[in-house]
Amino acid sequence: MAVALAEKPEVAEEKRDERRERLLRLLTYEVVDGRPIYYRGYRDVLEGKKQPEEVMGSSAYHALVVIRIASWLDRVLGREYVVLGGELGYFVEKGWRSLDVAVFRYDDVKDKLRSRRYIDVPPVLVIEVDTHGDVENEMAYISGKVEDLLRSGVGKVVWIFTDSEKVLIAERGKDWVIVGWNRDIDLIEGLKLNLEGLLKQP
Repeated sequence: MAVALAEKPEVAEEKRDERRERLLRLLTYEVVDGRPIYYRGYRDVLEGKKQPEEVMGSSAYHALVVIRIASWLDRVLGREYVVLGGELGYFVEKGWRSLDVAVFRYDDVKDKLRSRRYIDVPPVLVIEVDTHGDVENEMAYISGKVEDLLRSGVGKVVWIFTDSEKVLIAERGKDWVIVGWNRDIDLIEGLKLNLEGLLKQP
């Protein structure tokens, strides 16, 4: 009869540490100033209470807002633009950010669209919907991310908050403003988004 041998404590500890490091890499939402920001709820995954997919996935409503906006932009913008989304990885100074919806000039990114790497070309427009990051101060996080994006060369950031139905609009060299999402929001080249109207469409 074969006898199972117990692992040495130090070997078991090493395996636990390796698993934790793998999970932390998987659960990294963004990297800012060389420091990771993890998905909200990542501690539950580390403690075995949830699977990674449970905290990394979007809610149905978040997904609906993102896909409605991205589909509409793709339909109404001319061929000189390309719309990318789905937590697109975008390199910034000392890290990278995840973008819900990003609009680029096609000529700026046409040679990068089949790349397996994150993109390093500034979008002309970024649209964010809520946030997935596990952060202590959400407003400080949002402000920091917007500043980071504008500093990197992004033309305009529009941040949508589904709970309050408000929209933050930030543009380089201009004051940031917050409006209700029933208002028409200037995006690029005179294109206006009325989020309330878009979401009411069947």
